[in-house]
Amino acid sequence: MIKLNKISSAFLATNRNSVLAKSLCATALMCMVTFPATSQETTEAPEEDLEVIQVKGIRGTIQSSNNIKKLSTSIVDGLSSEDIGDLPALSIGEALETLTGAASHTEQGGATEISIRGLGPFLGSTVFNGREAANGSGDRSVNFSQFPSELFNKIAIYKTQEASLIEGGVAGQISLETVKPLDYGKRRFQAQVKGNWNPDEADINDSARDFGTRLTASFVDQYETDKLGEIGFSIGVQKDVKSNPEQEARSTSGFADCRLDPNTPYGIYSTTGDDCDDDDSGLNDNGDGGVNYNIDPDTGLPIDDGVPYVFAPSSYSYRQNITDDDRESYFAAVQWRPTEKFEMNVDVEVSERLFTETRNDLVFANSKRLDDPTVVRDGQFDTDLVISDSGALISGTNFQRIETLSTYIERLEEYQGGGVSFIYDVSDVLSISADLSVSETERRESLYHTRLQSEPTDTLGNAVVGAEDGGYINTSIEIGQNGSLIPIMQVRNFDVTNPNNFADAARTRVDLNQFRNNTVSAFRTDFQYLADSDVISQIKGGLRFSKLEFDSNPRARDEFTNDDDAQVAEAVAACQNSKFPESGFLSSVTGGQALITNVDDSGSVISQGTGNAFATFDPLCLATAVIGSAPVIPEPRDTVANVDVDEETLAVYLQADYDTLIGDYTVRGNFGVRYITTDVTSVGLRGPLESSINSEGAVTVTEVSGELVEVTGGGSYSEILPSLNVVMDLSDDVMLRGAVYRALSRPSPSDLGFGRAFTGLTEDGEEATDISAAIGTATANGNPDLKPFTSWNADLAVEWYPNEDTVLALGGYYKSFEGGFENTSVTETFNVDGEDLETIVTTQQTTEDTSTIYGFEMTATHAFTYLPSVLSNMGVKVSYNWADSDFEVEDANFGASNVINADGSITERVGIVPAAEIFGFSENVASAQMYYQDGGFNAQLIYKYRSEYFQQYVSTPGNLRYVGDKGQYEARVSYKLNNNLKFSVEAINLFNETKRQFNPTPDNFSEVNVYGPRIYAGVTYKH
Repeated sequence: MIKLNKISSAFLATNRNSVLAKSLCATALMCMVTFPATSQETTEAPEEDLEVIQVKGIRGTIQSSNNIKKLSTSIVDGLSSEDIGDLPALSIGEALETLTGAASHTEQGGATEISIRGLGPFLGSTVFNGREAANGSGDRSVNFSQFPSELFNKIAIYKTQEASLIEGGVAGQISLETVKPLDYGKRRFQAQVKGNWNPDEADINDSARDFGTRLTASFVDQYETDKLGEIGFSIGVQKDVKSNPEQEARSTSGFADCRLDPNTPYGIYSTTGDDCDDDDSGLNDNGDGGVNYNIDPDTGLPIDDGVPYVFAPSSYSYRQNITDDDRESYFAAVQWRPTEKFEMNVDVEVSERLFTETRNDLVFANSKRLDDPTVVRDGQFDTDLVISDSGALISGTNFQRIETLSTYIERLEEYQGGGVSFIYDVSDVLSISADLSVSETERRESLYHTRLQSEPTDTLGNAVVGAEDGGYINTSIEIGQNGSLIPIMQVRNFDVTNPNNFADAARTRVDLNQFRNNTVSAFRTDFQYLADSDVISQIKGGLRFSKLEFDSNPRARDEFTNDDDAQVAEAVAACQNSKFPESGFLSSVTGGQALITNVDDSGSVISQGTGNAFATFDPLCLATAVIGSAPVIPEPRDTVANVDVDEETLAVYLQADYDTLIGDYTVRGNFGVRYITTDVTSVGLRGPLESSINSEGAVTVTEVSGELVEVTGGGSYSEILPSLNVVMDLSDDVMLRGAVYRALSRPSPSDLGFGRAFTGLTEDGEEATDISAAIGTATANGNPDLKPFTSWNADLAVEWYPNEDTVLALGGYYKSFEGGFENTSVTETFNVDGEDLETIVTTQQTTEDTSTIYGFEMTATHAFTYLPSVLSNMGVKVSYNWADSDFEVEDANFGASNVINADGSITERVGIVPAAEIFGFSENVASAQMYYQDGGFNAQLIYKYRSEYFQQYVSTPGNLRYVGDKGQYEARVSYKLNNNLKFSVEAINLFNETKRQFNPTPDNFSEVNVYGPRIYAGVTYKH
């Protein structure tokens, strides 16, 4: 890109007016200057007339945001700070959430994936310094918690497309920039120390991380030499060590639809007394206790039309977490300008994160053993079976085992990105540039997991009063009652706090849980030509070649069981924790009730086992004791579920920027076209399979070692993406913006796999107990021929800028999608133990359906400088986005689908749960900021809100999971003592807002996560 100082010289020399300067500055998003309100007709405007923005603090940040929006030729929202580290947020994710229409998904208490205009992260794209970024999630979104805001000084969201932008964002493109040292123009050393305190961490006994530490340092300098010209460099480093406390109540994600029909002897009213989705009587044509919603060809209606049902999970559980989060981040940049015509830039960004977690779970492991309400067993509670209209369980009774799970997880994620670029001014009006870049992410996750179950005799040889044959306990459950957000349990004569009561079925699993690599390599070259025209101000074009490589190995697992009662007793004695690790566990979401109530046969409460605690163990100690030696994480294994994808894309574009008058109105903008062609090659493995049965009768299917062969699939597509952006100055302070463009968003790399996965579980989440069930759970882990989402888009906005502190912007947008996703099933044959077995394989395919999304957004900022006294130091910023869509995503298990049978015929199934909106879609997204600034003192209160949205599971993207409405407060206070020292206090999630999740309907409990507030206090030194 032509350097701004050279652009200024060029347009001044050729009598360009200030409107062109605005356009060029906005194109670069680097010219943070204020221009006179009216268009200037003078033939020359001296450079010293440009007034540099000097306002500091929160007000200055909002002013810079206003200028980014005002000067752009497309619809853009952004933040820019004068110095590295001055973006007002703890992470890039939190900073982006303050921009209009941006909302985050929360994991481990922090903002991760970002949705734009209420749309899912897969519909957007992210670039670092103009380059596509890799990630370790298997999709194309970026985990913004991986990158510290202190090492960036500019962020922006392009909501309309230009031909020059890298394709991939139907919703928009997020742009992150680090400082360029010569453009920065001054020497600066900066060091920052922040202490982190999470109040919930203080409730954890003997926590190794009561306080976290965040250390950041950066240095920028420039040199002018006689022979080498100008050289600038910048370096930055951050060490962030903290905890991410989290309390959870959850269910398994695999729900069963169990019949609630007393006129049939299966489902809840099964005569077999087994799980409610099983039926051994042979009376159910559907083969289980679920409802059959396949269409009856004779009637045209579902076979079980109108039959009531309840969604029952395999288990409910409570999880207590102890975490340690250690991240190191670095960036470095060199900017070299040997002559006025040539410039070279080199930059590198590195982030390494090691996350460890100890999980303590109490599991009610047979929650599908819902009791027949017409039959009362000995010891059964009198809790009524209550079901919502949509099939969500509200209350009921069970007869089930209770388990403890002790898990230790270690995740390592490394990001490396960077590149080298040059700019050469061939003449005063022609510039060429080139850029070579690489972005790579590696993720590894290992897991040690041990299970112990209830049984009639404890580890000391004593009878457990409440445990009947097989260790089954009478329990009852109430969900969302009496002010509770989570399941509340009653147990009969069983003390969950006594570790000796968990003495059966000792099982340890040692997993390489995740093994993913993602690399994006790219080369692009561009030209810019300043046109000698009364209309066209600039013509630019270029080409880009990129290659994405993604590979993923499925879980590699070694499993060990120990049925030696004496050894299990020794393990329990040696590895049990003396007390529950956390006080007040889940008390904020129980409505004042005990999490678990232990009662005797007469209904009287037993104090032992009543409360919010349960038995826990040291997971590494327990795993070693069960195995008999230290566990070793297995190596990655080649299986039929491997994913190995290469995606190559060539893009070319041509764009013209224009600047003219229509009547009395100044009109500027750009128009252009981008052409892309993409080829996908996906390698899978196939070969003979063999089955095995463990000590509990569970069947697994694995590959015969050494006999796998490669199979290759793939597809290609080409798209033409035109774009037009228009800005009209209706008056000195009112602008009208419009845009029409075509955009695309590609499928996730993990969705392009050519493998097949056998989970060893039935479709309801239970362990398979025969070969046909194990092989019957086959799913395709991708479709190499998936096509991208494309859409035609239109935007219209009006913006009022009465002064530098005030903006009122209203805009509407419309997106018409071409294509969608649907679940389909095909019959395939697999050779297991030398025998050919047919199974239905479920995969996802692209449809030719059309759908629309439309909405409007509003931004308002204002500083009350005209009010008296302290009120003159206050200001506000408010943003709101509303959207509506007719897009539909069906649940893979309970939604509408078509099954392709072995003979080629199609069986149609009607959905029993409503379809979801597109992944990540929220109808309402809002944020509000109120600030006070007086000299060096700054205070800011922020509120962020996002309405319910569908969040895909990574492993089972077809299962509907809803994240409920969430509103969260943040606060920041800082005081600048002098030019060198600044003190700050920042807090997120001030009022302990919880994250609530539902599956497969919007009211069926799936999970509640409690994170607690996060508080940081720090000091920054600049020189």
